[in-house]
Amino acid sequence: MNDNKPPIDWSDRLVGFGAGLSSALLFAASTRGTGLAIALAYVCVLPQLIGALGFSAGAAVAGAAAGALFLSQAGEPLLGVGFFLGFALPGSALGLLARWSWRKDPDLAAPPLWPSPGLLLAGAVALSTLVAWALTGGLIWSEGGFDAAVRSSLGEYGPGIDKALRKLREIAPDFDLDLAKKLFVLCLPAAVAGSQTLLLTFNLWLAGRAVEISGRLDRDWPPLPETTVLPRALGLAFVVAVGLCFYSAPVAVFAGAFAASAGFALALQGLACIHALTRDHGSRGMVLAGAYAVALVGLTAAPPLLILFVLFGLAESAFSLRARKARAKPTEKKEPGESNGSDPA
Repeated sequence: MNDNKPPIDWSDRLVGFGAGLSSALLFAASTRGTGLAIALAYVCVLPQLIGALGFSAGAAVAGAAAGALFLSQAGEPLLGVGFFLGFALPGSALGLLARWSWRKDPDLAAPPLWPSPGLLLAGAVALSTLVAWALTGGLIWSEGGFDAAVRSSLGEYGPGIDKALRKLREIAPDFDLDLAKKLFVLCLPAAVAGSQTLLLTFNLWLAGRAVEISGRLDRDWPPLPETTVLPRALGLAFVVAVGLCFYSAPVAVFAGAFAASAGFALALQGLACIHALTRDHGSRGMVLAGAYAVALVGLTAAPPLLILFVLFGLAESAFSLRARKARAKPTEKKEPGESNGSDPA
């Protein structure tokens, strides 16, 4: 934490504004459809978050809004609207939440309190879910109903699904391609919410690290394995949403979007819990290597593997495994000059 950081001046505001504008330009470049363009889409909110955390949150928000307006005027209007709703607005809200601080007693000289990583992760879940709900609701409204929206989406994505599953149809002639296409369309809001949670979380972590290295971060870097604690209500809401996924289609689609976003957050909490519980264990490196290998395979090839981390995150929400370990850890008496051998990280 930089305790000697001067108050925000106009140079900070200019840098923050430029960072927000850079996010819009990165998003515009990401619409070309190439592999590099897709990679740019996943980091297009990064400059805005760096500007918000290290310079001026308000100016970064203004820059992102100006960038969205520029894209609407210079390109297609939907391009600017898509950037504003999908990236600028949630990125701005998350950046403002990360910069928010308060004091229990304004008269005391105690350091300010900051939102915990768990609270920021819950904020990313809320923002990602709202983005997916807004896009889904907007499509339903514009098409005049849920069934019409499904038919419109099938008309747009159906040929691509047919091409992708053509070989599977040759192997299994009885494969119901129409059902597969409908399930794909119904799962799109969940995919948007889950990927948006990944995008916001990764970019917030990367922006925080970059600002911390530069010495402009206002707060101390928190110990993520111990402080990534989601509100317990989120775990309960996730269980309810999973149950609603088996209800009728409109309700199931909206519930699935929240379940995907909250499930990703619970998986991150489960991974943080593994970090904390294996601390001071001799086999920690092997356990973490295996956990990250499973997570990588789950993200790239076999998403059902991520359910293991979700279940671990739910167990942490229900039983507070990290807090139990901290309470059960004995206090060792040390001789003068003797180290306790704990991991300072």
